[in-house]
Amino acid sequence: AAGRNGGFDGSSAGRGGRGASRTNQSSQRQQQQLKRTNGKKKDDSDAKDTLENGGPKTSPKKGKENGKDHAKKQQNDQPTRNNKSNNQKKSSDETDSATKDVTKNKPNNRRSRTKKVQYEQHLSYATCLQRYNNESGITTEPTIIRGKIRVMPAKNGGAFVTCDRGSLSKDVLVLDEKSRNRAMDGDYVFVELVPSVDAGIYGDGGEGGTKDDVTLGEFMESLELNDIKNGSEYVGETSNEKVEDSDEAFDDVEYEEEEYVVEEKDKRDETTAVEVEEDEPELWQDDEVQMSLWDPVVNLRKKSRKASSQSRAELLASQRKGKVVFIIPPKASAGKQTSELTPSDESYRDKVPSRTIVGTISKLHEGGNGRFMLIPNNKALPRFMCPSNTKEELNLEDDDDTAGTLYRAEYVYGSWSDSNRWPPCVRVTRLCGSCNVEDETKALLVEHGVDHGEFPPAVLREVDLAVKSGRFFQSSSATSEGEMGWKPTEEMCRGRRDYRSHRVFTIDPTTARDLDDALHVTQLPDGRVEIGVHIADVSHFVQPSSAVDEEALRRATTVYLVDRVIPMLPRPLCEIACSLNENVERLAFSVVWRMNMDGTLSKKKGSAEKCKEDDIWYGRTVIKSCARLDYATAQNIIDNKVAAANGESEVDETLWPKSRQPTGGHTIAEVAADVRLMHQVAMKRRKLRFENGALALNGIKLTFQLEDDGETPKLCAPYPIRDSNRLIEEYMLLANFLVAQRLITHAKGRALLRQHSPSLEAGMQNVVDVSKESFDFDIDITSSKTLQESLSRLSRTCDDELVIQCVTESLMTPMRPAEYIAAGEVNDEDWQHFALNIPYYTHFTSPIRRYADVIVHRLLQATLDDAVSEFPQTQQEIHSAADQCNDKRMASKKAQERSDRVFLSLYLKEHPIASVLGVCLGIGEKTFTVFVPSLGMSTRVFLQEHEDIFDMNTVEGDGGKRKLIIRPKTTVVPGIQPTKEESAKSPSWKSMEVTIFTKLEVACTCEA
Repeated sequence: AAGRNGGFDGSSAGRGGRGASRTNQSSQRQQQQLKRTNGKKKDDSDAKDTLENGGPKTSPKKGKENGKDHAKKQQNDQPTRNNKSNNQKKSSDETDSATKDVTKNKPNNRRSRTKKVQYEQHLSYATCLQRYNNESGITTEPTIIRGKIRVMPAKNGGAFVTCDRGSLSKDVLVLDEKSRNRAMDGDYVFVELVPSVDAGIYGDGGEGGTKDDVTLGEFMESLELNDIKNGSEYVGETSNEKVEDSDEAFDDVEYEEEEYVVEEKDKRDETTAVEVEEDEPELWQDDEVQMSLWDPVVNLRKKSRKASSQSRAELLASQRKGKVVFIIPPKASAGKQTSELTPSDESYRDKVPSRTIVGTISKLHEGGNGRFMLIPNNKALPRFMCPSNTKEELNLEDDDDTAGTLYRAEYVYGSWSDSNRWPPCVRVTRLCGSCNVEDETKALLVEHGVDHGEFPPAVLREVDLAVKSGRFFQSSSATSEGEMGWKPTEEMCRGRRDYRSHRVFTIDPTTARDLDDALHVTQLPDGRVEIGVHIADVSHFVQPSSAVDEEALRRATTVYLVDRVIPMLPRPLCEIACSLNENVERLAFSVVWRMNMDGTLSKKKGSAEKCKEDDIWYGRTVIKSCARLDYATAQNIIDNKVAAANGESEVDETLWPKSRQPTGGHTIAEVAADVRLMHQVAMKRRKLRFENGALALNGIKLTFQLEDDGETPKLCAPYPIRDSNRLIEEYMLLANFLVAQRLITHAKGRALLRQHSPSLEAGMQNVVDVSKESFDFDIDITSSKTLQESLSRLSRTCDDELVIQCVTESLMTPMRPAEYIAAGEVNDEDWQHFALNIPYYTHFTSPIRRYADVIVHRLLQATLDDAVSEFPQTQQEIHSAADQCNDKRMASKKAQERSDRVFLSLYLKEHPIASVLGVCLGIGEKTFTVFVPSLGMSTRVFLQEHEDIFDMNTVEGDGGKRKLIIRPKTTVVPGIQPTKEESAKSPSWKSMEVTIFTKLEVACTCEA
């Protein structure tokens, strides 16, 4: 399983999308046979027309327009749109030129391996939107849906589209590239559904062979590299966003608050589940355990679904199919931003919608007329035809080796003609080299659209004004010099509840600099406890529609890479004024509630009846944290290794460093007692949550310890999850739930929620069937509760930890990501969070690094001020901003995973693993997926990359199940220099038959 990459590619790419590794292959392997385009030459205006007739995706700050009015506006806008500015016209001209380049001068060379391609013409945006809106609310299945397309990273691979409004309970399968009709991975599209018949979309098979068969192996392989990467909050929404630190050696890992329990296990079986409303739908308040744990005040009904009795083959056969009829271009690309050098340059705002592509270039062979093609790093994207003048523009010579160079290009929406085999790209430039940290990091930031650069001057000026009044100079007792500090003014504190004298403290990673949250706990006379969660009051400093706000929305999230952080907010805010540092006063937004010692919220029987909100308080506060604990120190306290409950006064500073001990008159014994009390309540609550159906698919996250140069990894190991992480997680989850409840009851449709739908049924059923065949173990996937019960039973009855780990890894594959939504944009039954098994949820606890939390803070304050009707954003605008947050969060996740691969490859380059246990988790036609338990990572192995070492063939077994036959040609381990004796040896084995869950001996190396 040796990784191969002109840059970096470890043999293991992390789960949740890490398997999609970039590979610089040899020319032979890089290029598929180019097919000659003899199709009808189309006028360049057609390409423009596609763009002009299409309405761009709603921008985060603009509301969605409604139905016919929107369609009419699109048509009325045509004259305006046709009169483009000079800047836009220039970009369009480049596109037209690229389009002409592809179609003109068609070679007459008979040896040219080109084939006629003719895509269907797209419908107009107005037509699609009118049909889509006309079907809104209909009871029968729709004929057209809208959503994001996810493409399999394989030649002529299929794709899936999820309806963006839930009007179709299953994903729609788009079988091949002809059905995709020029749509690319990640595009928003309108898909016309094809009647469910045995034949595929195109009965004659079209290009690419039979259309209606997507094998199980291909289906699971596609999930492993697409749905996983689309999902990614590992472990559902249950782990605290802070679960970032675990060990002093590995303490800068960033997690979502839901990350520990199922990794985005959030989605109900949407793919083939047969959802049937029962005569008497169950209400969330009918569940006694739910009432004791969460005490929901909004009595919603659960969305019922009867378990499917279909086999996995039947599930795939019943999959709805469709074809793309329109591609919705984005509002605008990130493009060029203002900078210190060009502070007033805003030409990027008028840029034609485009997307940035990063990859290598390769010269076409016979019949190519010296043309070059761009081979994207993202294997789910097609190859792109470079302009005819690329050689001259890049000063390339015929014998130049481009394998070690990465290039950047732009694909302009609407430029791909229906008669062109390949999409054209423009503005091809050298981006950087490869095989070093800086170049690879630059490439991954550009590729995923998170190369935000420095903050614009206008943003920095606003931040400076926002914090100016609180600045003061503090001298240092250790030196004659001092430093600039910050504290809130009396005016800022006016009207806030004062918690400065309370014993408030933080628990974060050792190296954390932006501290979002702090907690306090108080034992009450009635036997209950008061818990306070205090979150940095970012919305005080970031005003709506300000330059800072616009930039924060554009970035939407902080990007955490192995060796650096790209912040959402400028450092004066995220690390100074907003960060809840110890022994300094800070502004906070708090949720304070009372709960029982057993972890429940419900009042004891016989207690006086009060309004439920009497036990929950929301509001702005001012706090002064007394201690900055890290996870390692908190765990030492929990384990009684330090400040033991027996009253020992001596404190070992290696277990509780002096810099982390309490100040402000609070003692070590008091803080230690608070930590243990919070842990006691949290663990009881956690146990009840899982018994009630919360999922816990705990995958492994790799962490790295770097040398002093900040680039060389000296240690690579799984990140351990401990009780100190889980303590924080429990209280953050509950705070987020309580805020979601307040928003639903008071902000109504504007409430920004975090929704998590069930898993893909076909993928889940595949795991169920394979587990039964391989281990004779039954998994019940009817609900999150039955699934968790099955996993608990497996843990009790199975002695092989590897089996448990492999089943867990396989179950994470069909899980889809949680998403932000505006409550009024979806049915209230769809608010639920599948992984957490609760009716609603949001994100409130990390506004320093998530823009969605900033919106939630503003909405929460509006409910307290009774000013929701005056809120500056409409329901539709909030939903649009939620879409931006979803997109950027996913881009950030992919960038983070790519960074992990870069550093894993660096580590494996210096420390190759000659032999380690691996397990096969998926078999495709020309690939198979290997899971390496010791690294907690999965990677896809491409058979053609190992043709010189193995003979490998896939064959169909009983019931359509694939198996892989491997025969060795040599004893050489890829990436590891063999000795003379090893080179002369004959292989010790003749052949191997590999099926799902087969154990393998694999090598993990990096070939640079």
